[in-house]
Amino acid sequence: MADTALGLTDYAKEMARWNRPYIHQEYPKALYMGTTTAGRVELIQPPRTVRTEGEEQEALAAGWCPNPQHALDAETKRQEAIGTAAAERAYTDRQMSPAAQREAEAADQAAGAKHLGEIPVRPKRPRGRPFAKKAPPTPEETP
Repeated sequence: MADTALGLTDYAKEMARWNRPYIHQEYPKALYMGTTTAGRVELIQPPRTVRTEGEEQEALAAGWCPNPQHALDAETKRQEAIGTAAAERAYTDRQMSPAAQREAEAADQAAGAKHLGEIPVRPKRPRGRPFAKKAPPTPEETP
């Protein structure tokens, strides 16, 4: 059905509706994060979509990146840092006593397949006799 006033066809009216100048809109925006799966660095699918600046700041603080290549580079750098920490710990493990090496091995077994950059510290009991705590003086005992 043609527009009789302007002489436009239905197609021309639809094209006029969609053919507008481009206006940049900051949001919604897609953010990307890399992950390592089976030794390969990949992007998490689907990318995270943020609708406000506050959401974007939270996502960036959590490790999401505005560019897919930056996300892959960040994940590669993170994996290299984990590997370096594990290599440094393996070097220092060789200099530990046999009892400390057994403790480190037990911590590795408890962690499973992930690298431990350092061994979690076990709390130590204080040495000596425990001190008896004195009760606060009663009002009758005070001078």
